[in-house]
Amino acid sequence: MMSRRFQPFRSMRQLNKFENFIFITGGILMVAGVGCCVFDIFTNIMSLVFLAGTLMFASMQALQRYEGKSVVIRRLRRIMLIADVLFVVAGLLMAERAWQWLFPHMATTLDGYETYMRFIHNNWVVVLLIAAILEMYTMHRISNELAKED
Repeated sequence: MMSRRFQPFRSMRQLNKFENFIFITGGILMVAGVGCCVFDIFTNIMSLVFLAGTLMFASMQALQRYEGKSVVIRRLRRIMLIADVLFVVAGLLMAERAWQWLFPHMATTLDGYETYMRFIHNNWVVVLLIAAILEMYTMHRISNELAKED
């Protein structure tokens, strides 16, 4: 029998097998999409793979609700949801970099080109880094807080 210490997220709603499959598949698609986009391997398709993975991952993580009364864990869950939104924004920025849907509309003038380069081009990396740091922080803290709660 597992000890109580190694059962994280006990007072969190657990995903069923199908939801867990979607969650893990989304994470795998996210890693594959980022890896391929970083090394310029099938960038157009892999940006959409990353975006699909983020939607799967974020939606399943949003289904994991906290059923306890700790204000700290509720705050950490909100931060985790912000990280999920940032993952989706990173996916949209990555798809824009690959497909350049906005570029022809924004780059009609020198100011538009400069704005595009400053705010959109390759900024998916920064957004992804912030989301990943927030995600790791909240996962670690939620696990510790749930262990304290028991």
